[in-house]
Amino acid sequence: MTDFRETDGTDEDEGRASAPVPRAGRRRRLIQQGRIVLGPDHSVACLIADVSAAGARLRVPARIALPETFPLVIAAQDLRTVTVRLRWRRGDFAGVTFEGAGFYVG
Repeated sequence: MTDFRETDGTDEDEGRASAPVPRAGRRRRLIQQGRIVLGPDHSVACLIADVSAAGARLRVPARIALPETFPLVIAAQDLRTVTVRLRWRRGDFAGVTFEGAGFYVG
């Protein structure tokens, strides 16, 4: 079974529906607490809903504006911070990819 990325449903060149893009890695279902760091004194709680070696799906209130890249603090067995890049946003969900070493999925 092929795993597919979220798409925006449009083809920029011709305005027609686009096909899903195959994922870089298989997603693993995960419910983990996280915090999105938006500044030195400002962070927002989020849930990390799915994760793969390449990225994750976050649940964060739609009213919270997210920058293109931001630190994500993950509360796993150890507390770790990774830099992520926003790829898509739909309602209370956001798709991000890990920058650099990323988050290990075992």
